[in-house]
Amino acid sequence: MLLALRGSSYLRSSLSLPHKHTVVHSASPATFTSTSVALPQQLDKLSAPALLEHLDTLIFDCDGVLWRGNDVIPNAVEALHLMRTAGKRLLFVTNNSSKSRKQYVSKFKSLGFEVEASEIISSSYTAAAYLSSIGFGQTSYSGKHALLFGSPGMHDELTEAGVQVIDGRDLQLPLLDDVQSMLQLQLDERIGAVVLGWDPTFTYSKLVYASACLRELPGCLFVATNMDHADCIGNGRMMPGTGTLVSALQVAADQQPVNVGKGGAWLFPYLLRRFQLEPSRTAV
Repeated sequence: MLLALRGSSYLRSSLSLPHKHTVVHSASPATFTSTSVALPQQLDKLSAPALLEHLDTLIFDCDGVLWRGNDVIPNAVEALHLMRTAGKRLLFVTNNSSKSRKQYVSKFKSLGFEVEASEIISSSYTAAAYLSSIGFGQTSYSGKHALLFGSPGMHDELTEAGVQVIDGRDLQLPLLDDVQSMLQLQLDERIGAVVLGWDPTFTYSKLVYASACLRELPGCLFVATNMDHADCIGNGRMMPGTGTLVSALQVAADQQPVNVGKGGAWLFPYLLRRFQLEPSRTAV
């Protein structure tokens, strides 16, 4: 079975840190999906260490688990150090696509965490990993490019994976605010996929262009880094997430995206293969 632990509360329990107990959900590897939930098992400071002894790999979220913004969660650095000392493999999975893995290494280290780029699975990376896994631009979609609406870090991850990129930040689009301008719009036929991540420069004109690509270019793929609709940024305020942009494009194009982030069906089977995880000895 694969053990899914909520946030960093498992570490707090195993280290006798704040929080009295945590909850474990489990599912068999054959049936594990983002919605698989079994009856929970409650852990406390006595039962958690015994479970930890039988785990090889621990997978952590980042935002809200290890840090909030630029503030480290209390005891997080010390907890991860103890995990490494105990010989555990650590992986870090985040739906935040604003940075490449190399950029994330810099953030981890600036906050006092020991980490290697190979341990970080950001959604900027998984977008590239997904396209690589299907041979995009090579064995399939030969010669095609990915139209990217996302961060410079996403661009870096895609190009490092050998994906040819047309960057949405460089599109010279007119203001598409009337029928005539939309009818005159010319699409780049090199585009074989639209990849959408966190992009604060996304506009209505880009929505028009991206949806036209998905509707009109044969077989054009739609890849989303995540479907998170909002993120809490403090003081009771929510920031619209990438999922709001994805939902707009999904409706406009009448096409379901491949979600390569947490919550999608692709990510966890990929992690099992990529890192050769034994589900019964892995905690998330």
